[in-house]
Amino acid sequence: MNVEITEIAEKTFYQIISNYNDSKSAKFSSQTLSVIQMIAQNNHIGSKYKKTCFRKFLISNQVYLFYTIEKQTIYIALFWDNKRNPTELDVILNF
Repeated sequence: MNVEITEIAEKTFYQIISNYNDSKSAKFSSQTLSVIQMIAQNNHIGSKYKKTCFRKFLISNQVYLFYTIEKQTIYIALFWDNKRNPTELDVILNF
């Protein structure tokens, strides 16, 4: 399957790592790549998010990766820091 990263996913990824020091940033980036590879091999590995088309996968203690699947493409939609207000998440995902 193809994997594409949306603009908002790229933006939220960089927002998250900008709060980390160099070593933690490198570790998070490595974990993210591993998770994306797992999702590409088994696209239903993440759990469903409410009653939406999105699935989520925990990358670190406090960050989820949200993605959706359309035909033969996996779209990385968003990186979500669980410290944020969960109401904002539903707004961003248009739920």
